[in-house]
Amino acid sequence: MGKPITVMHLRASNFVGGPEKQILEHFARLDPARFTPVLGTFVEPGAVDPLGDEALRRGFRAVRIPQMSPLNPGSILHLARILRQENADILCTHGYKPNVVGFFAAKLCSVPTVAVSRGWTWENRKIRIYEAVDRRFLRYVTHVVAVSAGQEKKILDCGVASRKVSVIHNAINLDDCLTAAAPGIRQELGLPADSLIVASAGRLSPEKNYQAMVTAASTVAADNANVYFVIFGEGFLRPALEEKIAAAGLAGRFLLPGFRHDLQKVLHDIDVFMLPSFTEGLPNVILEAFAAKKPVVATRVGGTPEVVQDGVSGFLTEPDEHALMADHVLALAGDPALRSRMGAAGYQYALDEFGFERQTRLYEELYVKVAK
Repeated sequence: MGKPITVMHLRASNFVGGPEKQILEHFARLDPARFTPVLGTFVEPGAVDPLGDEALRRGFRAVRIPQMSPLNPGSILHLARILRQENADILCTHGYKPNVVGFFAAKLCSVPTVAVSRGWTWENRKIRIYEAVDRRFLRYVTHVVAVSAGQEKKILDCGVASRKVSVIHNAINLDDCLTAAAPGIRQELGLPADSLIVASAGRLSPEKNYQAMVTAASTVAADNANVYFVIFGEGFLRPALEEKIAAAGLAGRFLLPGFRHDLQKVLHDIDVFMLPSFTEGLPNVILEAFAAKKPVVATRVGGTPEVVQDGVSGFLTEPDEHALMADHVLALAGDPALRSRMGAAGYQYALDEFGFERQTRLYEELYVKVAK
């Protein structure tokens, strides 16, 4: 057996969320006799680096790259030096900045590139421009991994050759999701002990379509006074959402308590999970909800239908079907047996189809293929 294949993953992130957890869990499962993982993170001067810190805490090799513009030659040359120093055989990039900087740096070093594509957010005009550049660059990397078949279709629509695209789903470690947070979220948020909680989690940004969740909540609240809504997350749309919540008369019934580092534990204490997005790659947060055996009401976008079995583990709607979202929430709120049955079905499906063992095998096969 020759030397292990050194695979460097590159990510720009100021927190450890779904994609970051995927990278770290993947590193933990790679065969150390065949692969050496290295994490590269972009960091602004003087800023914290939660992802790099967590990688080091878990015993992985991590290198930090000064944060610059994606097309800044200094950033490209710095990464090229690191690729040479680490003797990288493959560079895996996650997101538009790593994709662009990584593409040029890897070219300088003759290192093959794998871009992991999770979807595009449309968060603001600047991001939309970056994402348009990203979609073009995907045509030129060595290989693209789509996290869902829905995302694969979008990648092919960008002009990427089908022979260069593989679908490797996000995964979840169910063993990490077995315990609930203490104290319970009702006590923490000051909600009635017998309240029924419909929760979501994600960036407070346009692509998550949380305005629709508020609209649906106003219908639900008028019919069932015991249902409360919570979104765990932060983002620039907070003021607009707070205004809409107040205008709908939902103050105290619809809460925005902020980002949670212990979301997997908190999900054990809710009753229904909701994800009304306009776009998704393959939503990790739904896998986390299923790990807590919670039913899901979500939109039929991206890879979500590959996770949620409509009528079995939850309900799917279109992003503009606010009344139907409300109907599904009310049906679940009024039927504990249905919630239990759908939550159990989601858990079993996550166990059968979205384990890290399968994901790791597919990545290892891809690394061997690309490194040749």
